[in-house]
Amino acid sequence: MDDQKLDKILENLDVPTPDANAKKRALNLAMAEFEAYQKEKEKNSQGSGFFRRLIGIANDKTDTQRRDPMAEKSHKKFIYGGMATAAAVIIVAGIGLNMAPRFDMDQSAYMSTVRTDSALSYGGASVSSAPKQKAAEPKRQYAEKRAMDMQAAPTAPAAEGMTGIIHSKDEATAQRLNIQPMPMPTIKTMESDTLVLEEEVQPQYYQDVGRDKFEDFIENPFKMVTAEPVSTFSVDVDTASYSFMRSQLSNGVLPQKDSVRIEELINYFDYDYAVPEDKAQPFKPSVTITDSPWHDGKKLMHIGIKGYDVVGEQPKSNIVFLLDVSGSMNAPDKLPLVKNSMKMLLDSLNPDDTVAIAVYAGAAGTVLEPTKVSDKAKIIAAFDRLSAGGSTAGAAGINLAYQLAEQNFDKDAVNRVILATDGDFNVGIQSNDELQDFVERKREKGVFLSVLGFGNGNYNDHMMQTLAQNGNGVAAYIDNLNEARKVLVEEATSTLFPIAKDVKIQIEFNPAQVSEYRLVGYETRALNREDFNNDAVDAGDIGAGHSVTAIYEYTPAGAQKMVDDLRYGAADNSEQKYNLDNIHNKANFDAEIAFLKIRYKLPNEDVSKLITTPVTASAFGTLVNRCSEEKINDGLCDIAPEVNTDIKFAAAVASFGQILKGSKYTGQMTYDDVIALAQSGKGEDLFGYRAEFIQLVRLAKSASAMQPNGQP
Repeated sequence: MDDQKLDKILENLDVPTPDANAKKRALNLAMAEFEAYQKEKEKNSQGSGFFRRLIGIANDKTDTQRRDPMAEKSHKKFIYGGMATAAAVIIVAGIGLNMAPRFDMDQSAYMSTVRTDSALSYGGASVSSAPKQKAAEPKRQYAEKRAMDMQAAPTAPAAEGMTGIIHSKDEATAQRLNIQPMPMPTIKTMESDTLVLEEEVQPQYYQDVGRDKFEDFIENPFKMVTAEPVSTFSVDVDTASYSFMRSQLSNGVLPQKDSVRIEELINYFDYDYAVPEDKAQPFKPSVTITDSPWHDGKKLMHIGIKGYDVVGEQPKSNIVFLLDVSGSMNAPDKLPLVKNSMKMLLDSLNPDDTVAIAVYAGAAGTVLEPTKVSDKAKIIAAFDRLSAGGSTAGAAGINLAYQLAEQNFDKDAVNRVILATDGDFNVGIQSNDELQDFVERKREKGVFLSVLGFGNGNYNDHMMQTLAQNGNGVAAYIDNLNEARKVLVEEATSTLFPIAKDVKIQIEFNPAQVSEYRLVGYETRALNREDFNNDAVDAGDIGAGHSVTAIYEYTPAGAQKMVDDLRYGAADNSEQKYNLDNIHNKANFDAEIAFLKIRYKLPNEDVSKLITTPVTASAFGTLVNRCSEEKINDGLCDIAPEVNTDIKFAAAVASFGQILKGSKYTGQMTYDDVIALAQSGKGEDLFGYRAEFIQLVRLAKSASAMQPNGQP
């Protein structure tokens, strides 16, 4: 058989679509048959040559047969024919195997040229909007259709490692051998002329251990009031740290110390602080002072604010879902949970709100153009067709999502991108600083960014905190459907609708009343003193109905201190302004413990407003009433009124967070002490979140310090 005949045979072959599972079964069966056959032939074929064994010729011929020229010629012809047939089979198998990377190249190249308009093109040919009817097509017609689709693809920009134009069969073969195939989802069209991703062969779930990334920071120390009387920080309404901690403890492992941000643990819960009556001043502060539960002789100052709630005043929304569909998202607690979470959020939106869906893996693409929420079936169908595969071009996806948001921008609506990812960007821009700059510029145009984190093992919390903080959004971690419901349904107005931006808190302690202090948490939110009055400095946002709590631990003047007094120098008291401030007078000025200031901007304004309030002895309360009612009635106990359950519970959460971090300031406080304090502050607990917290403290008592090897 010559080369021309072989080429002709190959051209007429009907090559089916590669099936990875069928291939494995066929290879296993063939190997088993071959081994059984070889064992049988070894009994009768000892001493025969390699080619004779290959074609199964027994070594039982007579000498006459061996010397017969005609027989020898016939045998040679049979050998050559067998070799040619074997070569043809090997080449066909090679073509079938090479088609898999070819599919990946075609779809990856196409993904990089996706346009956001409804008239999408693929290699110069329009993408058909009619639904495919694979089940009704004969197998041969379906294979031909796939082959025709492949022939159109080279006109798109080529994948990495391939040139844009193929001139010959040899060049195509060389390039296929060169390319590094990457598992990517295939692309098919929907009735809406939009893209969906579908995997034909599901890979095993992605698992990784020990690659979670958190920002490294040092716990706030005590500061002398005489040296540094002013403390300034940005508010933080994120809750990602709490959910991640819960996920780790539920798996029997203590969370990484840097993953524990105490302010996010405290602010995970809702507190019944005073609610403002007018959204023009969207919150008012509440201050309570109690004894420290972990350090005798010290006090805790609780500062609480609760945002104005927009019940019945929900503005319109222009939402773009940016979903990570890369290979690292192929796990039950990642992409499947993402899709179900986004479906829940649809129930929190109005029918006239618009939703778009963009995805990214090795490249970015638009799955759903801006669509009214009233067309919920179409939106849900787009979610259902997503599957994971490929690398993670997160920066390209963010850019595309902002384009979609700007395309449908409404100055009277909330324009927001919601990114759902594990944060594992590995293609394109990966620098936190570069992404921060990009998000900041988009923020100035009125498009905000919120981030939802999923999964663990390669969870990049640092990246997501950077994006959310600079995108005027929140960062939450979704570890189960209950958390998805809490963030996207029960707290949807807080998550989506800001009532104040760039909210900063500054407190000045009176050295006559306080000798030293430290802020519990907020290490990553610290601001310089001069940043407070600088409206160009970004700070955290507060959503509708959000509550924010900050806790200071301080040492009263005259009590034993953590830091010694300076030998030289005296406190600078030059800023006493009681004669200039009509709120104060000399009598109560000296009795003030501290002076609280809050700056904020309304969502559509660029100039900040100021709220001030003095902190006096009227703020004192007690966590636990250790005096009997009889002694109180007899005047033998001089105690402040017992504080409400919210203050007790917040103190319990702060205690727990510090113990998890290995804080050097919690003294002899134990997990059992935390449980007792939390039980006393559990209160009504309508949704069971506080009861769940108590169970998590119990889990921490027996949790492992490190993830066991081989477990996700």
